[in-house]
Amino acid sequence: MDASCDRAGMKIEAAWLVLSVFSLVFAGIFALLVALARTPVIEEMLPLGRDYIYVALVGHVVLAVVIWFLAFEGFLWVHSSSTLMKKMVLSQSLGWVSISASGAGMALVVISAVFGLGPSELANYVPVLHTPVFFSGLILFATGILLNLVNTFGTLFSGERTALPAVTVGMAASGAGVAVAFACFGLSWWFQYSTGKMFLDFERLFWGGGHMLQFSNTMAMTAVWLYLARMVFHEEAFPPSLSKALYCLFLLFVIPSPVIYFIHDTSTLSHMESFTWLMRWGLGTPAAVFTLLLAWKIFTAQKPWGDPGFSSLVLSVAVFSLGGLIGVSIEGANTIIPAHYHCAIGAVTIAFMGLFYKILPTFGRPLWSERLARIQPYLYSLGIVLFAVGLFIAGSHGVARKAYAGEQELGTAARFIGMSIMGIGGFVAITGGIVFVINALFSLFGRQKTGLLH
Repeated sequence: MDASCDRAGMKIEAAWLVLSVFSLVFAGIFALLVALARTPVIEEMLPLGRDYIYVALVGHVVLAVVIWFLAFEGFLWVHSSSTLMKKMVLSQSLGWVSISASGAGMALVVISAVFGLGPSELANYVPVLHTPVFFSGLILFATGILLNLVNTFGTLFSGERTALPAVTVGMAASGAGVAVAFACFGLSWWFQYSTGKMFLDFERLFWGGGHMLQFSNTMAMTAVWLYLARMVFHEEAFPPSLSKALYCLFLLFVIPSPVIYFIHDTSTLSHMESFTWLMRWGLGTPAAVFTLLLAWKIFTAQKPWGDPGFSSLVLSVAVFSLGGLIGVSIEGANTIIPAHYHCAIGAVTIAFMGLFYKILPTFGRPLWSERLARIQPYLYSLGIVLFAVGLFIAGSHGVARKAYAGEQELGTAARFIGMSIMGIGGFVAITGGIVFVINALFSLFGRQKTGLLH
């Protein structure tokens, strides 16, 4: 691989990094709009008035949980299949088409949510706005992700056959998980359409594929854990053969999942419970093994706490573990459920942010502020923990899931205290997110030595 090809591939990687950071920028803006939509007087000035809170929630969730994860994974797929493997990207043209399609899709999602172009539906995994602009944005973004996966697997299978690093295997497994998730979305749409339904049930449309996306995000997070551990400890956290076996175990539950659509109708409880069972056992078991092995490595190794890569690794493992413990206690539809999944998605975000800090200098862009990078993982993680603990306390005393403002019925001290802790945690987490975005944007676009982004 000559230097020019290497530089061209890294430009595509850098573009995915930029897209992922901007997804967090807009996710933060919508988090602010959610707060404004609860503020007297201001709420009446927003599009759709008081109902705008639900539109802003859709924008925030889609950008923070769907687009941010898949965009950063877009970077990881290119990086793990080309740079780590010392290979040329299979097709630079396809690489730029994929990033362009995903970028345009994200822009349409942002526009539809900013202007409240359609009513909201808070479906699990992928909430939606009922407007062609929003749906066009989702489809465009997904098209870019699929094209990137085609390029990634084409790159992996091109040239000489060599042993794949554990990180590359993890990201290939994650990519396979996303492909299966999209297949599940397509099957759900087809089976609903073929029955002659007048309207799509979006909860059922995204249920199966949404579960598979959680597999993919978890596999990507564990791959980043391995990458960070190698960067920090200068050695593998544990034998690569064990990591690869765990990824095979993940895929053992992921690959057959589309068969569920041919066994259980999408409208049945059995259909939903089948995917829940797959995630409980197929995701929980290998993820728990990864967590225990990384925790042991961290415990026995030298601990460079001033390194944001190390602190992000530790905090991601810790927050993910907390989420697992909370998940065991879930009963009923209360706020313990979002307490669990906010820890899970928070752990993914912490890991991705930590890798951003470690990987950016390889693109000729040193961090704008090392001090902020050292502080930010602790700040964001503290916010996530407080947010989850508050929701856990409130849910333990009966606060319903997806209840907002006066609907929450905070008549008891425990409910009020729990939701107050949640609010404080949300503020701290948002602050941590803002610190990351500021540092990332100045690092990417500030006046520094010439890098790949110029």
